[in-house]
Amino acid sequence: MKFLVLQFENKRLLSNVSWLLGSEIAAKFSRLFVILILAAQLSAIEYGTIMLALACHEVLKLVLRSGAGSQIVQCNEHQLPEFVRNGALLQWLICLSLAAFQVASALPIAIFYDNSQLTELLILMAFAYIPYPLVSVKVFLLHRASKMRYYSICNALCIFAENISIGLFALFDFGIMSVVYGKWVFVILWVSLFYFAPVKNYGIGFNKPIFLSLIKSSGQLLSTELIRALRLQLDVLVGARLLSPELFGIYSFAKSAGVGLSQSLNNAFNSGLYPYLCNKYRQDTLSDFTLKIYVFTSFIAFTFVLQAIAVPFYVPILFEQQWQQSYSTVAFLCCSAIPAIFIDTHCNISRAKAEYQYEMYVRIFCLITSATGLLLFNAKTPADFALSVLIMSAVCLLVLLIQRCFSCRISIIKFLSLRSHSNE
Repeated sequence: MKFLVLQFENKRLLSNVSWLLGSEIAAKFSRLFVILILAAQLSAIEYGTIMLALACHEVLKLVLRSGAGSQIVQCNEHQLPEFVRNGALLQWLICLSLAAFQVASALPIAIFYDNSQLTELLILMAFAYIPYPLVSVKVFLLHRASKMRYYSICNALCIFAENISIGLFALFDFGIMSVVYGKWVFVILWVSLFYFAPVKNYGIGFNKPIFLSLIKSSGQLLSTELIRALRLQLDVLVGARLLSPELFGIYSFAKSAGVGLSQSLNNAFNSGLYPYLCNKYRQDTLSDFTLKIYVFTSFIAFTFVLQAIAVPFYVPILFEQQWQQSYSTVAFLCCSAIPAIFIDTHCNISRAKAEYQYEMYVRIFCLITSATGLLLFNAKTPADFALSVLIMSAVCLLVLLIQRCFSCRISIIKFLSLRSHSNE
């Protein structure tokens, strides 16, 4: 009987991840269309401006994961109604605060990077946060129920619509504003599709103890997600200062053509993995599946190796001459996604156990280590900068592996010591 349960759970994880990966792969074909159009329609400097604006926007957007979502997916059944109702209120507060913060910080960011075009882009993209709370809780409930088929199809349709609309706007000479209009298309379709999601509607409410509990947990997750978001976009944020505008544009293109696709697969995998981990933790069987989870992670990481090998073949076929110098840059960035997926899996396991503080420490270490390394390398070319990104990613993973081995050794020593004392 236990064997049948394990088989069912394994199949469910595989099914959830397969749907998410399938939707990401389908959506990324449209992403390739956007990269082709933007590379043909925009100069390297304009391309860099768009990528920098998106990086700043995505740093804040990932903070949305710090809301009630993790607690709603993780909580027990008797806690669910109150968590959902109070979580809905919390999501409104978070989204409205994010929109206001991005509007307020648009001008200082533009001044810091000496790029006046960033101001308008960031202000207009900030309005995309406002409608999200209408459906945020329903998305969390879909993840909790492991209804990844519905989520994946809707998510793929939204990404597809966003990418196609960006490409079309660019073709009709809307320039760098194309990305703003694409974001609006995404949000409108996202709210429309998930508003009718097949999950129970709990409404919105306020229970002071529950709400304060959610805020406390969300505060811990807020720091973690902000640090994670900064780590994901760190190379863009630092590269925009270290590289010249034209070289930064070339690097931004390389990231779009390389690690952008890898990060999408990473996010899809971890989105499907987290509900599974929470379920295992509730059943007190998570430790039995840890090795299998890392083996599965290795298979996903291997696709990044294949992509890096394929770079010299697909870049010259798909892109114009001005982008041809970015072979090694794209390949290095593809490889840098390999340590990232293992670090994210490690952090997801910690989050499923509600070890929020430990996860935050891991994220802080990776951020500080990477930032220090990038600044010390002070690379002046896209390829050298990408190589420094790869090296620092590998260093972060290596240190975590050493720490993990050391912790396991300490645990074994303590266990043997306790056993010897009990025998005496």
